[in-house]
Amino acid sequence: MSDDFSTFWHNNERASALFYDLLARAEQDAYDDDFLAQLAAYRETGGDAAHADIFAAQYLLTNGDAENAVICAERAFHLRPLQAPIFEVLARACKALGRYADALLMQGYTNRLTDVPIAVDDYPHEAITQEALDRLSVVLSHPSFVPLATRASYDPEAGITTMDGLFAGEFLPASQNHHCAYYVGVYAEQGQQGDKAWQLKNIRDAQGVGYFAAGDFVFDLMRAQRAPGAAHIELAPGQEVVLPIIGTVLPAVGVCQPQQIHVRSASVDEPGWLNVATPNFYRLRETTDFSSDHAFLVGPPIQIGHHPRRRRLVLNILVDALPWEIVGSCFAEMMPQTARFFARGLIFNQQFSVSEYTYPSLATIETGLYPHHSKMFHDKIPVELSPDIATISERARDHGYATAQLMGFGMGLYDGCMRGYDRLIAAMYRTPAYEGTERIIRHLDGMPDADHFIYFHTADAHPWPAPLFQQAATVQASLPLAARMTDEIHAPHSPYLRPSPINQASFRYGVRSTDRALGTLFSYLEEHYAPEEYLVNLYSDHGVSIFSPTPYIVDSPLTHTAWMMRGAGIPEGVITEELTSTADIHPTIAHLLGFPGDADVDGVLPRVLGGSGRDVSFSNSLYPGKPYFLAVRSASHTLCLETEEPVHTDGTVDLARANVAIYPREHERERGYEIDDPALRAFFYPRARDFLRGIASNGETFSPLKES
Repeated sequence: MSDDFSTFWHNNERASALFYDLLARAEQDAYDDDFLAQLAAYRETGGDAAHADIFAAQYLLTNGDAENAVICAERAFHLRPLQAPIFEVLARACKALGRYADALLMQGYTNRLTDVPIAVDDYPHEAITQEALDRLSVVLSHPSFVPLATRASYDPEAGITTMDGLFAGEFLPASQNHHCAYYVGVYAEQGQQGDKAWQLKNIRDAQGVGYFAAGDFVFDLMRAQRAPGAAHIELAPGQEVVLPIIGTVLPAVGVCQPQQIHVRSASVDEPGWLNVATPNFYRLRETTDFSSDHAFLVGPPIQIGHHPRRRRLVLNILVDALPWEIVGSCFAEMMPQTARFFARGLIFNQQFSVSEYTYPSLATIETGLYPHHSKMFHDKIPVELSPDIATISERARDHGYATAQLMGFGMGLYDGCMRGYDRLIAAMYRTPAYEGTERIIRHLDGMPDADHFIYFHTADAHPWPAPLFQQAATVQASLPLAARMTDEIHAPHSPYLRPSPINQASFRYGVRSTDRALGTLFSYLEEHYAPEEYLVNLYSDHGVSIFSPTPYIVDSPLTHTAWMMRGAGIPEGVITEELTSTADIHPTIAHLLGFPGDADVDGVLPRVLGGSGRDVSFSNSLYPGKPYFLAVRSASHTLCLETEEPVHTDGTVDLARANVAIYPREHERERGYEIDDPALRAFFYPRARDFLRGIASNGETFSPLKES
């Protein structure tokens, strides 16, 4: 890389030439000694490690060493998973080793990337188990919408077939990174016995279930273990827990009674009803036995009692699509209840999201890692988060907190970003703040004596494209007719929505609704907790495009987001102008809660809280199939980078021909405001290059797979 900063990016031409020589040899199946020599030269000259391991795996497999081919290919998968050649060679190698379930999984990935059909004609029938099909179903599904799934089935005549469906009344496929599998139940607070479970049972295989039936259905997912009619809960003297138990019997009038459960302890010996598919809670103060004529599910015991190393309550509130660029200048006017509460806390005025939409942004918040480091950037294909990466919820659970997502979307379980939460109440889109507020209050009223780590994700303010989502009736009824009829007929996805009166009115009403609900929640906290007993953290994942006359996918309205904190360890009445990032939320929470160990993250602790802070923030759009965009912001200037060619499925792009310019912050990407200054290049170029190290492709791409 040039160090005079006259050119932003130089590819490694020697490595690229060797890559394409190896690719040509591989396409001719010329896996000989010359191939090995070229591969060694490629590694020596600094070639891409994942590419080198793919070539090595192909060489080894061709030469009969399937075992070591798997080792090399899995190493490449860990480095950069979404590459079709990895899946192709792993499928063949695993099959050669008799690992048919793993081979099937790799074929599923290939199918998602390239549409190459899944072929199992020469697989033993007994190898295609239901467990293997469930794992395949996850790979074929959208990672943002758990428990919706593309369900795979097998027939010896037809092979693998798929249909839209969901996981319901069953466990999600187990992962080696989950210490206990999640059971997919229903949220049925004070509901009629079995009504939601009956609905779920009858819609699970219905055509259009994902869009029409399950889109606003509220699921209750909980880690659980199946008890075959009996469970023994051993408690130490003085120990107290709240135990969730889920019933499995769906009652039917005149046919089947609801499930009964018998509870026996030193002080209680009584029968009772057990609601189906939804948690039933039992507060235990002594060793207790549960029994039933039918199986039931036992969730993780929630430990009662406060420990001085913990806060009584940690509440993380994600207000989806809350743009500080728009709201920050009129915060007290648009969100008076929220502004009042955080006036006694800390507000970050220069917070920027790393990504422009929820899926990668949520992963960054939970892991503290940029998307190209966590590998969580492709919202169409689930790739599991490495077990070496500790999410903030996992660290909280390990610290003894009771972890729960009491409102949120269904993302984060197929890929593992939310694997630290023992319970997740999830809906695909409908997440009104007033309902979330009530859930949290009820949760805390029931267990005021536990130490809670709660995640609350609401999207009242999020703009949605018509006609997929109905605008709030309040907005429809209040707008003049001309403004009411400004929905886009052919609306793009949310980050590309254009300004219109109805979009802007819906956003403003959503912000007011969110604030009204949060005001109730904040009043509850102030009545029931002292400030030193809680940590409240409110942030957003991205902004909106609907106020930008000339939208730019990483512009300030889309990436200048909200972040504010109040409670233990937080200075009171401070508004800071230091640059922060969504990647900083994880290490900040970890620091304030005293989590042991230093996680290897991209985020930093802000200076206002005693950390090193940052001198630039990064916002990028790393979306396969679309051009790559990057904004690197300092306090006064912004480096803007964009490519003409699209991002590859593996999250890389050729940067040699990228357009790069530096602007004043107040005139980002405005023609005529480009600044060609050696000092600014010397400041920005090294920082941007370092960030892009895992994104640059060096101009290297594998040939598309061909159907065999």
